[in-house]
Amino acid sequence: MGFPQHLDYLKGREITWFNPCWGYFGFWKRFFEFQNEFDIGVEEAWKHRAMKRNKEMYVSAIMALAMKQDTGEEWWFTKPAQDPPDALIGTIKSEEKTGGNLMSVRELEIVECLDGPLSETIQKKLLGKHKRYEPNTALVCLLSPSDIVGYDFRELVKELAAYNLPLDHIFCVFHGCLQSSLSPEMPINFVFEQLKNVVLIQLSPVYSEVIVAPSDVCGLFLGGEDKGWLRFEGRGTKGGFRDVSLIHPPELFD
Repeated sequence: MGFPQHLDYLKGREITWFNPCWGYFGFWKRFFEFQNEFDIGVEEAWKHRAMKRNKEMYVSAIMALAMKQDTGEEWWFTKPAQDPPDALIGTIKSEEKTGGNLMSVRELEIVECLDGPLSETIQKKLLGKHKRYEPNTALVCLLSPSDIVGYDFRELVKELAAYNLPLDHIFCVFHGCLQSSLSPEMPINFVFEQLKNVVLIQLSPVYSEVIVAPSDVCGLFLGGEDKGWLRFEGRGTKGGFRDVSLIHPPELFD
């Protein structure tokens, strides 16, 4: 099977794949730097236009972290020069017959729900004029914790099923935890730990929930025992990846 034509841009040697742990913790480091630079509050910093691309990287990292936790495999993410897609996630697989490496990837289109119902945000994103996506693309919606209070995601699944959306895979992500996972009887320390998590909900084609504790999933990375970045090197059956040194680390956030 040949290289998919719509993924030709991934053949470039300049493409860097980032460890999602680097992306997740790097985002929060950059977020608080940005907040201090402009001397603004958390909410204003979060909604600032200049943070849009950074939040796309944050969402991509969460997607890759969720896949890492769910599959037990190493997942990476990258931001291509072209748009669409907004980002890609991928995992490296060895090809036994040739001794080379394959990478299974999925393109991501990312949208943030800033106001109004999430269903309207999804429809506007996917059904707008001149919108065209590769069938393999997944739509990922970013929510703020304040937006999820009282939200019935299972009802949203039924609502979306009534529309003829061009993409099969639709997700939403947010920082914190599902309201249904908390109860008044829980110790306050346990509640605080839950609020450090991130939640990935798959809305289509089937409903599922993945709760990710980044500090647990990224234990090796935080301990300095995991790679931060990879670059594609070589093509054909002997193609592979090489580490990017800490001497010249690639830039990710604006």
